[in-house]
Amino acid sequence: MARPCPIDDAVLKRGIAHVCYEYANLISAAYWSIHGEAPWRTHADDAFLLGYRKLADFLLKDKRPRRNGVELPDLLAKDYLPADTTRTWVLPTWTSEWQVAMDKQLAHITFERDEEWVHWRWVPPLEEEMKLAWAQFLRSVDPQYKSEFAAQLSKCLARPGFTSLKL
Repeated sequence: MARPCPIDDAVLKRGIAHVCYEYANLISAAYWSIHGEAPWRTHADDAFLLGYRKLADFLLKDKRPRRNGVELPDLLAKDYLPADTTRTWVLPTWTSEWQVAMDKQLAHITFERDEEWVHWRWVPPLEEEMKLAWAQFLRSVDPQYKSEFAAQLSKCLARPGFTSLKL
């Protein structure tokens, strides 16, 4: 699997901190969505959904988005994979149940909000499928980046409020 466009390895290495932070933040939001108290739990729900959308794009997209004909500098999972790697992970609940609905709900205030978000019903299966996809992604990462992913995930776990999470 070739990189969608040439990106300097130093830039990719710096990007690992951002990718790991987004993943840790998603797992934290999942925890607080289930265990938090209303009304602030709703903020955790929004953080979970936005984080999920970002990570789904990271893990599943093959091409960077374009704006005005210019490719945006978004990081993609395939940037961190050896060239001959085939993606093995999927996010079936997200892609079949929530991706289209959340494109409307997270990015627009619209009459087309047809899906009702029920956190206690949807967070557990979405979190589980993300953890599985993340683990498959990490197993596939090019050896030159593996130690940096491990180091950045350790840094995330050392942050206040993150120490009890299972990333």
